[in-house]
Amino acid sequence: MINKGKLCSIALASAFLIFVILILISAAASEAQVTKIGTGYDPAVYGNRVVWTNGVVIHLYDLTNRTDTTFSSSGASSPDIYDNKLVWHDESSGTPRLAVYDIPTATKSYITKNVDQYSKPAIYGNRIVWSENDSVYLRDISTSTQTKIGNGSNPDIYDTKVVYYSYSEDPEVDITIRMYDINTTERITVNSYGDPNIPHIWGTNVIWSDVYNHQGYIAMYNTSTKKTLDVTHQLDTDPDGNEYGASTGTHIAIQNDKIVYNKCVDDYEGKPGVYVYNISTGQSTLVYEYPEEVYTTPEVYNNTLVWGMDKNYVDSTAGNDIYLCDLAA
Repeated sequence: MINKGKLCSIALASAFLIFVILILISAAASEAQVTKIGTGYDPAVYGNRVVWTNGVVIHLYDLTNRTDTTFSSSGASSPDIYDNKLVWHDESSGTPRLAVYDIPTATKSYITKNVDQYSKPAIYGNRIVWSENDSVYLRDISTSTQTKIGNGSNPDIYDTKVVYYSYSEDPEVDITIRMYDINTTERITVNSYGDPNIPHIWGTNVIWSDVYNHQGYIAMYNTSTKKTLDVTHQLDTDPDGNEYGASTGTHIAIQNDKIVYNKCVDDYEGKPGVYVYNISTGQSTLVYEYPEEVYTTPEVYNNTLVWGMDKNYVDSTAGNDIYLCDLAA
């Protein structure tokens, strides 16, 4: 027999929790000068433009005039932007493919070869990288040439360098972060310690999440100095013997001197929320505080920080807003 009184109390408790979360978000927004700019998932930012999707529509938001342009693309996910080009994973035809959209001409084309349901594109200049079935591909959209460049997944690209996760390419170790040089076609191992995943690259810095414990921590390798350092804390214990660390690896991004990430627990390392790490000073700053176990997807370009909710942790359409913060302000 169903206990209606218990169901009612659970519903009231859930409503109260949502109310408290909204109050906390409102307070954080007023302090950090955060603006809601839309609703959806997977935001990316470049220059004065932010792109995201709600799965049916692609949003292109202009930061200069505060206008939101939309165009239909059912089955859209994981958009990325560079200059006047957008790319995203598209399943509007029922078959996985990558869409390439030119903003000035409003024209769309598709990449269909070597694409599966897990392919997430990253773009830099005229080059796009993605993975399919443990293979990493590079396509030059200016020449329509496509090449397999490695064995792995989750690639990212900066200029002539591509980084990716691999468990099968280096015969000396099992799990690695690899880097491919487009000019020389040389591949090197950047890191093979722990359980490195989700690599990103900007300039001479490569970052990744080491997810050996809990939600992982962030490490960084500098290709010039050949040195590796921990950006956030590995799993450790505080002076009182409480466990902390390994709570910052769920979503990371890098651009110039900034690394942005989500922290999902309240511990000795800091409060949960959206953070910015300054590479030059080695300091992390909490930009926007959330309750525990809230997973966000921050991205950054210059002083523009954007984020949404990780759709893997959202059970409904509620709470999937896109936020913007001007770090210069």
